[in-house]
Amino acid sequence: MSAMLAMALALNLSAAGVSYKCRDAQGNWTAQACLVAAPLPESDYMRHQRLRQAVARQRRDVRDRLSMYCFRLDPKGSLYDCVDHQMLAYDEINQLAKRLGPVSPDSAKLAGCMASNLDARSQATDYRRTMECYFAR
Repeated sequence: MSAMLAMALALNLSAAGVSYKCRDAQGNWTAQACLVAAPLPESDYMRHQRLRQAVARQRRDVRDRLSMYCFRLDPKGSLYDCVDHQMLAYDEINQLAKRLGPVSPDSAKLAGCMASNLDARSQATDYRRTMECYFAR
């Protein structure tokens, strides 16, 4: 709809003596604003989708790092099983971290366990060992 309006306005702008003005995002009336689509305010659904896509992107990055880590850990083992078990532990650790909150003695212990099980070469954390470290009081 806005593309058709912009095309019609562009054709009419070439007519002599005719000029159109539209309101831009700042509220000013300019001819250039007629050629640019107005930004839509972010709805609850758009916010939900943006957050969901960010979580999916983060999971994909973690999964990629874990695949390199699992391959080096056991090149003859099942890569898919290793990554799936690590991702299950990753989900449990994320739920645990949400429950513990940002500042508590238990969250500090969890952060210490995650730091001690970080593989510097692949930048992947061994989440299964992190769980073992955290729950072995």
